[in-house]
Amino acid sequence: MREKFITHDEMDMIAESILVKAGMSNTWQGDISRIDIDAIIEFEYGLEIVWDNIDHFGKNGIVLAAIIPSRKLIYMNNTQKELFNKNMGTMNFSKAHELGHWVLHVTDQQEYKRLPFDELDTFYCRSFSKNQSIERQADMFAASILMPKHIICGAISELKKRGYVNFVDLYKLKDIFEVSISTLTARANELNLLYITDKQIYLSKADAAGQRSLF
Repeated sequence: MREKFITHDEMDMIAESILVKAGMSNTWQGDISRIDIDAIIEFEYGLEIVWDNIDHFGKNGIVLAAIIPSRKLIYMNNTQKELFNKNMGTMNFSKAHELGHWVLHVTDQQEYKRLPFDELDTFYCRSFSKNQSIERQADMFAASILMPKHIICGAISELKKRGYVNFVDLYKLKDIFEVSISTLTARANELNLLYITDKQIYLSKADAAGQRSLF
């Protein structure tokens, strides 16, 4: 597996090309269309999503999902169904994360049949990790494909026209995108669409600095 540095802009371009190929919207047209990550996984990449007990992968944390390249299978951990049922965003992100491993770290522009995988080659998504580079890349991919850059930029720009954005707005957005609130706020911060702290939402870092200077 060849690791390489991928910028946020490059990741957005990778995600956009996948969405265009899948015939899914990646531009802002006044509303948000949920990204069908299952369809992309199954129909665009020929991977199968299955449910099974994969707790044995989790020596240092709860395993949410895994991909075994040799079988072209994405495993969702059926012992975590209660968590997934409560938080659709966590389930979608886990699936997109594993697809990210396939796109970025498995095929890597090569012909799949030429890659020498065996049963020991497995990538998995845990409840926490050491945040290795390939895991960060898979997280970046998941955020980019579930919340396409031009769509989330358009949606938040519309909210900002009022002169403010609140947490109620963001919770509505995360429900439409079907992601977690932490994933949405991280994406908004990453794209410099907003400046979000634990208790406050500012329209920009400059706005936050200006507010602080008043006190």
